[in-house]
Parts: sequence; C-alpha cells; structure tokens
Amino acid sequence: MKKISLIVLLMCSLLAAQTTTDLYNKLNNRYKNIVSFQADITQVNHFVQLKRSIEYQGKFYFEKNRMLMSFTNPSIQRLFIHNGAAELFDADSGTLFKSQVTPEFNKMNPIEILEHFWKRSEVRIIEQSKGQSKVTLSPKQDPLIHKLEATINSGSGIVTQLSYTDKSANTVRYEFSNILLDKKIDPSIWQYNYPKTTRIIEQ
Repeated sequence: MKKISLIVLLMCSLLAAQTTTDLYNKLNNRYKNIVSFQADITQVNHFVQLKRSIEYQGKFYFEKNRMLMSFTNPSIQRLFIHNGAAELFDADSGTLFKSQVTPEFNKMNPIEILEHFWKRSEVRIIEQSKGQSKVTLSPKQDPLIHKLEATINSGSGIVTQLSYTDKSANTVRYEFSNILLDKKIDPSIWQYNYPKTTRIIEQ
C-alpha cells in the first residue's frame, strides 16, 4: 500500500510539473511576438503595518523598450520606463523621481516579469476554472520578493492579473481589462508636459 501511495504521489508531481511547463510555454509563445499591449489597469497597494490599501485606476501601455502606467484616480501618477530609465511623477506632491532600472525590469510587460522569476521559483497551479489558471511563484532566493501570483486566460494565454508580495508582506496587485494587442499606440501617449513647478529628484 505504501509503495502504491508513493507511486501515486510521484505521478501527481510529474503531472503538475508538466502542467506548469505547458502553461509557461503557452505564455511565452503568446507574448513573444507581441508588438504592443494596451489595457485599462487597476493597481491595489496593501501596506501591512499601516493596515491600509490604496487603489489606483488608469491606463497601461507597452511596446518595445518602453512602458507607461498612467493613473488618474484617485490622483494623477505616471510611471514611465524607457531605455533603462524610470520616471515617476506624483501630481499631489508635484515631484518627479528619476532613476535607472535593472535590465530585467526594463521592459515590464507581464510575461517578462513572470519569465524573470519562473525558472528561479517553485511554481504551483492553485486553481483552474472558468477558462482561467491561477499560478503562484515562490522565488527560492530573492532579497525582496516573497511570492508572485498570476491569473492567466487558459484560451488566449494572456495574463489578466499579476501580484507580488514582498518580504514584509506588503502586496501590489495589477488587474488588466479591455486588453488590446498589437494596436498602434498614439505617439502622444508617451509625451507629458510636467508643470514648471515640478521638483525633480534624481535617485
């Protein structure tokens, strides 16, 4: 009986490994040829020590070598990453933060974030229902990230939700809706005139 139980457990483990590999391949095949990605985005930041969550709503744009998250609610915030540089503008404080970003976060579309962590994490599919798969990634050795979670459309291979939890248990969750793939992005989207009174901080 013990031998049979061990065999069953081993078979289940192998099936799970195949499933996560198949899911990764599907994601990779779906995203690798995408020219542009546009969507409505909701970002929810939860701060454990403050016992507080903040929800932002806006637009997400991505194409080769540049990414923009532009929020209008509850306030104007704009995160623009391009060619290895990041600009974060906060309208409430009138401050523009500028910094360099590491290569793995330079492009920032969902599959690239998942791809960065996938092969260095324990990956588990925790739910499959209603045409969606939910997956968790637990990085084996990362100084900042404790866990990532993603919801993937089983038919299209598109990521509709992505979240990460840091070592302090704070979480950031992104939800994408009204997704448009390979539709030309208006060049004016990438332009923004900061107020003359904007304070610039280089980091």
